[in-house]
Amino acid sequence: MDRTTSGRHRELDLLFLRCGCRFRDFFYELESGDASLLSEDPWHGLDDFLAGAEPEHRAAFRSTLEEMIRDGDEVEQAQALNIVAACKEPFDLSVAVDLEPKLRADLEAHLALILAIGQRRFAKGRPIVDSALADATRRHAGCIALAQLDPPAAAACGLAAWKKDRERIVQTLARPLDEHEYATFYQMAEGVQQLYGKDGLNAFLRAVAAADSKPDPTVVHEFGLLARRILLQAESTAT
Repeated sequence: MDRTTSGRHRELDLLFLRCGCRFRDFFYELESGDASLLSEDPWHGLDDFLAGAEPEHRAAFRSTLEEMIRDGDEVEQAQALNIVAACKEPFDLSVAVDLEPKLRADLEAHLALILAIGQRRFAKGRPIVDSALADATRRHAGCIALAQLDPPAAAACGLAAWKKDRERIVQTLARPLDEHEYATFYQMAEGVQQLYGKDGLNAFLRAVAAADSKPDPTVVHEFGLLARRILLQAESTAT
């Protein structure tokens, strides 16, 4: 099977046509249907697909996501917000932030909102992220989102997450990570790199190290290994 970008683009084009150009059906097939077997990431290639789509289809993409967030059940709300976080297509996240009291009732939908706020760097959602840091069930997502919204402000919670997961992270730096091994701090650092690049990642790690009253040279070295790992992973994903 062709795993190149053009191959994935063709897969999505054909699937969209097979779904009768209905985005709800398209999303379902990508995440749960037969098409879910084509990629580990159901939303992989979505930005390329949308870039080549007709203007009316791009408009329908956005309006479908809005409908799913406003009127869908909890599963649809979470799915729509996961898609918003995964792609770069312009989308006004205000519709979800305004519905936050309703979304809060379902953990998965609320976590998806928090992560979308960070991935989209949606400043209006900062109070939701700050509140998540005080909730044990949402703190993991809140830390990641804060690191993406405001990396320096996330230094203190980043340091706490690093101390908690340090041994676990260091042990995995020399080999591929299993999904369950993505500790909070690793995902914070990875999220910063996705939005701010190499320089942003290094600045974030320096801020975390400086948040410790007695910075440990060993930790600084480990941060260097972590940064190298994340950057290499990003390069391999891009190719």
